[in-house]
Amino acid sequence: MKQDSPSLVYITQSIRTDIINILVLIALWVTITILVNPIGDFPLNDDWAYGYSVKVLLEKGDFQLSGWAAPNLFSQVLWGALFCLPFGFSFTALRFSTLTLGLIGVIATYGLLRELNSSQKISLLGALVIAINPIYFGLSNTFMNDIPFFGFATLSLYFLFRGLKHDSIIEVAIGILLTCVAILTRQLGLAIPLAFGCGYLIKKGANIQTFIKGFSPTLVGVGIQLSYQKWLQLTMRLPDNYGIQIKTLYEELYRGVSHTLSNFTTITLFSLVYLGLFVFPFLIILPPLKFKELSSRQRTLTLLSSSTFFVVIMTVLVLKKLQMPLLGNIFVDFGLGPVVLKNSGIPNAPKILWIILTGIGIVGAALLLQFLFHASVQIFDRHTRPELINRRWMTIFIFSALCIYFFPLGFMGFSPFGFYDRYLIFLLPLLMMAVSVSTSNISNKNVGYMSTSFALIMMILYGVFTIGATHDYLSWNRARWQALHNLMQENHISPDHIDGGMEFNGWYLYNEKYEYDPTYVKSWYWVDNDDYVICFKPLTGYEEVKRYTFRRWLPLGEGNILVLKKTTDVSH
Repeated sequence: MKQDSPSLVYITQSIRTDIINILVLIALWVTITILVNPIGDFPLNDDWAYGYSVKVLLEKGDFQLSGWAAPNLFSQVLWGALFCLPFGFSFTALRFSTLTLGLIGVIATYGLLRELNSSQKISLLGALVIAINPIYFGLSNTFMNDIPFFGFATLSLYFLFRGLKHDSIIEVAIGILLTCVAILTRQLGLAIPLAFGCGYLIKKGANIQTFIKGFSPTLVGVGIQLSYQKWLQLTMRLPDNYGIQIKTLYEELYRGVSHTLSNFTTITLFSLVYLGLFVFPFLIILPPLKFKELSSRQRTLTLLSSSTFFVVIMTVLVLKKLQMPLLGNIFVDFGLGPVVLKNSGIPNAPKILWIILTGIGIVGAALLLQFLFHASVQIFDRHTRPELINRRWMTIFIFSALCIYFFPLGFMGFSPFGFYDRYLIFLLPLLMMAVSVSTSNISNKNVGYMSTSFALIMMILYGVFTIGATHDYLSWNRARWQALHNLMQENHISPDHIDGGMEFNGWYLYNEKYEYDPTYVKSWYWVDNDDYVICFKPLTGYEEVKRYTFRRWLPLGEGNILVLKKTTDVSH
């Protein structure tokens, strides 16, 4: 009886392990989703504006964007509508549509790392870093734009990467199609075909023919973007806030070179600390292995550069008395947000915890820069091993995507429509890919037991926070919306007399004239008569009429949502 060849047995075992790992990721995603309980027909953050478009599409058969909407949203609205078809419109259905794309993004990350020849253990760890990231998982339980873009974008990257690696026209075509879907979700999807073109030129050689072929997907993407925008204009569908980030970028650049560079430096610094914290479990298993490959001189330079960066960043943060969280929006103290009520009810973490997390973030940032440096050296080093020379196009592809995506965001500053922490999540798979390029020869057998155990402990701690914080975010919002529904249905209070927080006010009261007509008076987020207020704590000039208790996991206990009624005139 003929036996299978060793290579065929290895391939079969490898495929079997990949399938098992993907099933593990699916099982984990489903489990943590059940734990946080995403059920609830209420909007979160800005997704009331995106849900509006789905509702109009389902009820009127027309595509309309809310005046609050800034991204393209077209693909996301169609995707969300598919999940609403069985039972009608609800934010619960929209939330499951995002959770599905969130899982797709996790699996696509695993696939991207495997395409870089990363070991299955390291690829699984990288996918888990995405899955248990608090910003990523928290946003996956909303209908915000970030996760749909991440899902479509990482999937398009996967097919473009595979297509270029294996010279597969079919996979490149699928990748281009998914890139168009990503662009019609968010304008920054244009970074993907541009990065593909850069990688294509390096792999195929720079000449007119390869330039045309490599950047033809970019022309397709630009054509899609311009056509879509023109269609919105011609059909009177273009929202006032559409593409407002570009306007914000122009305004920041107009304020002068020193202001712009200061903003970019600060945002880059803060982003590195966040990214270092988020990918730290992925990074800590690799330095000892990479360190062994370096010469004595390279080791000295590596230690010196990493130590210098750590000291500089730590000094800057200490002098400015800054610690995590440094950027606003989703990651808010001992929980997730944003908390858009008149006063915050998120518990404050002990100061020592934030000092520790800031320190981990700085160490992670130093390691991250070290790996990015080693990856970039492979592009120019003449003494690079032959097998790594053939992978230069991968490094160019990854670095191009990183830079093209981050640079415009980094110059936007900290204005209301400026830089937010949630913009960082798309960088996570790209950074882990860059790290994998410089450690591609590390196999499962090379990864030590101690480093793996430490990484898993960190992942468990991260996961506990992510699950607890997401649960609490949904829990207090569920209590808030119960209070609001009871006010309207049982007490017959009109929404224009209730300040229920930004999401409630936006869903029921949003009016574009509030943004641009100074004759319109508002209390806060489109409310004229805030006779009733929903919040966590008492307010001056209001009396409590009812409270709703919710269960909190971080820290373990109970919290309260208060319904307050105005008793005196309150100046705003």
